[in-house]
Amino acid sequence: MSREIYKDKYYTHLDVKKYHKDYQQRVQNINWVSRHGFYPFIHFQMDCSKYTNDSEGNKYIKEKNRDIYYAAHIDRFIYEYYGNRLNNRYNEYMKSNGISRVSTAYRNCIPGKCNIDFAKEVFEYIVKCESAYIFVGDFSQFFDNLDHKYLKEKIKCVINEESLDAADYAIYKNITKFTYIEADDIESEKGLFRRDMRDMDKYFETDEFHEFKKKHLCKNLKDYQIPQGSSISAVYANVYMIDFDKKINDFITSQKGMYRRYCDDIIIVVPMTQEDVKSGKNEEIAKFIYSTRDGIPNLELNEDKTEHFFYDNGIIEKIKGKSNLINYLGFTFDGKTVRIRDKSLFKFYCRAYRKIKKVKENTDEKSFNAGKKAIYHSYTHLGASKYSKDHGNFLTYAYKADEIFSQSKLLVSDIRNQVKKHWYKIDSKLKE
Repeated sequence: MSREIYKDKYYTHLDVKKYHKDYQQRVQNINWVSRHGFYPFIHFQMDCSKYTNDSEGNKYIKEKNRDIYYAAHIDRFIYEYYGNRLNNRYNEYMKSNGISRVSTAYRNCIPGKCNIDFAKEVFEYIVKCESAYIFVGDFSQFFDNLDHKYLKEKIKCVINEESLDAADYAIYKNITKFTYIEADDIESEKGLFRRDMRDMDKYFETDEFHEFKKKHLCKNLKDYQIPQGSSISAVYANVYMIDFDKKINDFITSQKGMYRRYCDDIIIVVPMTQEDVKSGKNEEIAKFIYSTRDGIPNLELNEDKTEHFFYDNGIIEKIKGKSNLINYLGFTFDGKTVRIRDKSLFKFYCRAYRKIKKVKENTDEKSFNAGKKAIYHSYTHLGASKYSKDHGNFLTYAYKADEIFSQSKLLVSDIRNQVKKHWYKIDSKLKE
């Protein structure tokens, strides 16, 4: 088993921190996995609140929380190994059904590609069409609504077996009827924040944990929902969509169009003239999308995020939606120019200014200088080098995006221009 499958991580959980090399043989043993007692997930809510505009153009915070579940170390090894195994079978299935390029998220067969490349592919296709109808949609509470019985049938379809083997079934059962513990309850029990318990081998000793579980263990008793956060959940989500992807792709390609899905985000582009739109051809496309959706259990399109556009020679006009800009995978496209979403930039500066405010509260000169250095590293080009040993920062991502989009002969990137004043803004705030 390679490092691509297993990665050692050192977060504190309900089991002691483990090294993948010590568990490779056991995890690959189907009988051992089938008898394995999975630990509960730890659940917390991630703040995904977004800055948006009201009807008068004023920015406000739209509150949104995402449920995240993270697994114990030994369980994570299992999910990663068998998730990778299922992903391989999923790739084979997609290829044999002529839809290999449709889904772009959570694939292990697209090395070196990311959301930037996928957005570039779609935007270039739009431009090549000269005129086209564009449908952009988002599935509501995707992971929270996946039907267990339907999911199991799709897994069997992908692996081409009448039943799951003992390991796959044990994992499926644990993911669908998952148990979890609230992170807040751990903090209350221990009287500490999780960040203050990072050096602990595990949160509880065995007897202590048994007592804690009696009071705080939760279980998913519904016949739908899987935990978002585990590696195999991501693969399950793709598997769940195989029929939808096949039907939509077959229909759209018959119209000489393109269909792409990135997890719960979909975009469809169909070459079409203004006369076609006037005659209602785009409505026929939309009707087919909705009817296909209705054939999949618990699949719901978020109408607030569903938009319809018409592209004509470098200009995008909304047919139904909030703006004349296509929002896709973190970028906006107006028919010619690609930009990072204004919301993302706004969020970046808000985070930077909050950090700066905390740094400036330091009265000690040494602490202030250390904080100042950290700000420059995290929020300016000084920490954005692609040759850096760490993962860089937001500017690293912006520069990479600009580089990729600038390679296109069909698109114009305005991303460098969007971030060129970052030093002035950050440095000025620090010196105020």
